[in-house]
Amino acid sequence: MPWNPKIPPDVRTVHLGEFLPEHAAKIGDELNARGIAWWTKDPGAISRIWQLGIEMFVDRDRLEEAIQVAANVSADPRPSEP
Repeated sequence: MPWNPKIPPDVRTVHLGEFLPEHAAKIGDELNARGIAWWTKDPGAISRIWQLGIEMFVDRDRLEEAIQVAANVSADPRPSEP
């Protein structure tokens, strides 16, 4: 994994999933609120053809909690509306 300044060096991350940008932003906000380390990988110029979302990676020790957060946010069809 490339070095990422948001992730402490002793934290190992795992793939959480691929999410629409609106969901990824909301998931990121909730992960921050819970103190879960995370980072994202946007699709590259060519992979945008087949990859619609943003890939998210989270602290592997908090994966189960992050899965719950993602499931709750993804269940909301319009996460940006109040």
